[in-house]
Amino acid sequence: MSNEGRNESEENVSRRGFFQGLGVGTAVTAGAASLEAQEHAHHQVSAEKKATGVYKAKFFTAHEMATMKRLAELTIPADEGGPSAADVGAHEFIDLICGKAEEIGNAYTGGILWLDGAMLSRYGKKFVEATPGEQTAMLDLIAYKKNDSAALRPGIEFFTLARRMIADGYYTTRQGVKDLGFLG
Repeated sequence: MSNEGRNESEENVSRRGFFQGLGVGTAVTAGAASLEAQEHAHHQVSAEKKATGVYKAKFFTAHEMATMKRLAELTIPADEGGPSAADVGAHEFIDLICGKAEEIGNAYTGGILWLDGAMLSRYGKKFVEATPGEQTAMLDLIAYKKNDSAALRPGIEFFTLARRMIADGYYTTRQGVKDLGFLG
């Protein structure tokens, strides 16, 4: 996530490209029941937005929702290829799943708590209050297993889970499928 030796545009495209590849692998290997459940979750979020104009969190607090939205923006950012994961509601998709599966929800709330604690220790502010540079510096630490240490392990495990579900939340939308070039 650092921009050493690359410009921001190249960085965003490479991240999107990485997750496009992940999306292809997920789509090819996922069972029909899993895809059906993901489609159902997206449908529920869309139906609620259509009926009320907004999605109301089912599991996350406002702060947790803001954190997940920012993680979605940073994981699959908007570019000339399309909107960000947050723009298509990946964080809402995750919230809905967490509301139906407490164990997954607890992994997210614990991960966000760890992330905020680590940010407070390093920068004196929670993740969503930090500058974009501070946010990406933290994600650079927890995005790679090569940085594994007792201090970072909970963050690495959380961000691994979050990235996977953000990718699932993005690449199971119409825009995500379009990004993959899947003609079905």
